[in-house]
Amino acid sequence: MVDEMIQSLAVRTAAANFAHPNQLGLPTARGLRTEQRVAARLAELLDMPAEHLTSLTLSAYPPVLRGEAQRRQRTWLHRTEWACPRCSRLNGVVLRRWQFSLHPLCVQCPSLLTVVGTHREDSAPPDTAALDAQRLIAQDLEPERLHTAGAQRRFADLYLLCELVSATVDQDWPRLPGWEHDLRAELSQPRTDWIRHPPSSPDRAATVVLECGRALANPARQRLLRGEAIERLAARDDDAARTLLRRFTPGAPDTERRRPQVPSQRTQPVLASLIRAIQRLQRTRGLQPRHVPAWPVDATDSLIPTRDRRRELEHRAVTLHVLLAGRWHDPNAEADARRDLGLRPHPRKRNAMLDGAVDATRAAHVVRIAERLVIQGLIDHHDLRRRLAAPTGLVSTVRQKVTGLPIASGVVLAAWCRLHQSPGPADEVTLAGVRALDCDLDPEQRLFLLEAIDNYLEAVDPARLDSFQPAIADERTA
Repeated sequence: MVDEMIQSLAVRTAAANFAHPNQLGLPTARGLRTEQRVAARLAELLDMPAEHLTSLTLSAYPPVLRGEAQRRQRTWLHRTEWACPRCSRLNGVVLRRWQFSLHPLCVQCPSLLTVVGTHREDSAPPDTAALDAQRLIAQDLEPERLHTAGAQRRFADLYLLCELVSATVDQDWPRLPGWEHDLRAELSQPRTDWIRHPPSSPDRAATVVLECGRALANPARQRLLRGEAIERLAARDDDAARTLLRRFTPGAPDTERRRPQVPSQRTQPVLASLIRAIQRLQRTRGLQPRHVPAWPVDATDSLIPTRDRRRELEHRAVTLHVLLAGRWHDPNAEADARRDLGLRPHPRKRNAMLDGAVDATRAAHVVRIAERLVIQGLIDHHDLRRRLAAPTGLVSTVRQKVTGLPIASGVVLAAWCRLHQSPGPADEVTLAGVRALDCDLDPEQRLFLLEAIDNYLEAVDPARLDSFQPAIADERTA
């Protein structure tokens, strides 16, 4: 039951009690909200932890797979329910991963999945090439790998490659192994449009997904497949082909039209939605680049986050800074943002906004960071970083007002104060000293230290909080 779809468990529970799911208060409609209600009701009926049953819903998957509600973006979810014609017939179980078009095969029996409610004779079992490709994709769907950055990047890359290949797929291209070639020959017409909605039938998905999955695992094969697809697109003379070519050959010059101020909702939906959300906060709340800390930590973070966590926080801060500065198309914007935030320059020149580098997960985090900064009162972190960069007066002030402090250098003590006022960068040696100092402080000393920092900053500049009044009233209060 670890990977069972919540609706499948509801149907089996009702059948065990000789009832229809609706009689037990278990709605059968599909959708994330319905799944949440079904999970809550099953927790009552089965006397099981609600958290365990909620983990069986599609909400447990990252947005790069299921998409996000109320947002137009790519999603692997298809519009029909798939099941294994052999396994599901024996035990009634329908797995969650079968709700994604990247999983058209059951790797247990094995069989090609089928749409629930259709009656079709079982075709010949997939060959080794198809099963190996499906197992490779299924590895990233395992719980221990599902939420890693590498797995989510592969999900996004697989979708993009499927979108490119499906644009010109036909009965002769791409070349497929035996079973997949025979499966494609049975189709009346291959699926050629993967924008936001993948195929709703397992056979149409399999003929593209499995070949693209193999290509991603082999760089040489991927280059060949992408090259052939781009060459076939270049031979077409229509707007859709030209749009795809611009997306998949970002280095090619585009002199036909100027780059729009906001990316097209069709070509870069995640980035376009993110830009509009940030622009709204700028208009209504006055959020500016100077309000962004180098480490936009939340309540669950410690004083010194782990190295991987710090790297991710810095990436989000740079992304938000570039968006607030309105420079998402400027190749120098990231370097300028890192300089303003006090971060080390990236080893290679790049722009975090281009080439689809902002996925749905990071976009959601960036929006939450921006909203949290507004709630906190729009602190001018740029000014704090500037005034706390060499706080000689601060170190002497806190040492005079707080007695019995643990032994620590002025650099470490200043870094401790800076991290509390404006979470930001510091070298590893200094962070080690700050971590040791923080462990040695007792609660009373910590309280007096924070009070001394506040008094020092008020004496230097009483107006350290930005009291910006929005030029346009918020819709909720208008």
